Amino acid sequence: MNRILGLALALSVLTMLYAPVATAHWPGQPEHQMAYLGDLQLEDGGVIKDLRMSYVTHGKLNAAKDNAILFMHGFAANHHSADHLIGPGKALDPDKYFIICPDDLGSPQTTFEHSTSPTNSGLKMNFPAYKARDMVKAQRLLVTQALGIPHLLAVGGISSGADFSVQMAVSYPGFMDGIFPISGGGLGTTQAFSFAPLMLSILESCAGWNGGNYDQNPKVCASNAMSVLIPFFFTREWWEQYIDAPESYTKWRNTQGEYYIDIQDARDLYHRQKAELRGWIGDTPGFNGDLAAILGSIKAKTVFLVNPRDQFVPKAYYETMVNLIPGAKVVWIDSVAGHLICCNADPNATRILGGGIQAFLQELNPPQKTAR
Repeated sequence: MNRILGLALALSVLTMLYAPVATAHWPGQPEHQMAYLGDLQLEDGGVIKDLRMSYVTHGKLNAAKDNAILFMHGFAANHHSADHLIGPGKALDPDKYFIICPDDLGSPQTTFEHSTSPTNSGLKMNFPAYKARDMVKAQRLLVTQALGIPHLLAVGGISSGADFSVQMAVSYPGFMDGIFPISGGGLGTTQAFSFAPLMLSILESCAGWNGGNYDQNPKVCASNAMSVLIPFFFTREWWEQYIDAPESYTKWRNTQGEYYIDIQDARDLYHRQKAELRGWIGDTPGFNGDLAAILGSIKAKTVFLVNPRDQFVPKAYYETMVNLIPGAKVVWIDSVAGHLICCNADPNATRILGGGIQAFLQELNPPQKTAR
């Protein structure tokens, strides 16, 4: 591919991938809301006082309250992650469904008021230790306590949000009819687990970190730590196809920085990465570490929408999960986009992903179209 064509393709992909994922709301977007959920008791014994959860909703909850879908974003992202899948006639159709998109407990982005985190709580490095199951618990409380919805039609998510989808189906069986994890599910390679210690060491050794007790966010520390993940988002073929010239890389990096890499709070990112090391689905209480029993306990209908070329989660890991979860299915989306088939990095992958979600939701027998 020549350099001019490569640059043009890279800019085109950047427009598709990042233009809808703004850090503030724009005309026509639903209102950004905040739920106040009281104290959150954590699995390891700590308590988060006065938990706040930020979120947006799309569509309307019907009278029966049986058209609600919870969609959870990926690591260090925000509630805009599914925007390209939401809209009339799209996979998550607000004319049919009530779509709830929260920001994780401990969200590290700095560009809007978000859910309780170490920094915005004022506790800084004294924030209590939390883990993925605490994050799942908080999002369930948002649905049941703040929104008054006792049962969901479906739960979905991207990357770590996909992991949370599976964990929620294990921890709260019967809470949803189905789950549709995208680019994740709870099992990861040793390589994937190694990212957390590496990112933590980058933060701890960075000038300006000051043991995490800084007053002004050392943005470069967070940017350097986040950069560890970037090469693994896409396949080598994607990089060669779309980023084949210095100019295209510079444009890609600047845009990626504006919406993801360079807008993280270093302290919140540190705590969020610590959460990655505090357990996984395989140590869910009550199962004695028996992964087969854990995944076999899932009652929700399950479909994985994943890429066999994902560098974070190999194909064999998805096959293991599908084999252990009763009745689970998989939609393979083979794409150069790698892990980011979730996020509009490949138009064909986005089309297949949307169709897979639509078909799955139809299987769950959703309600009739409701007025917007």
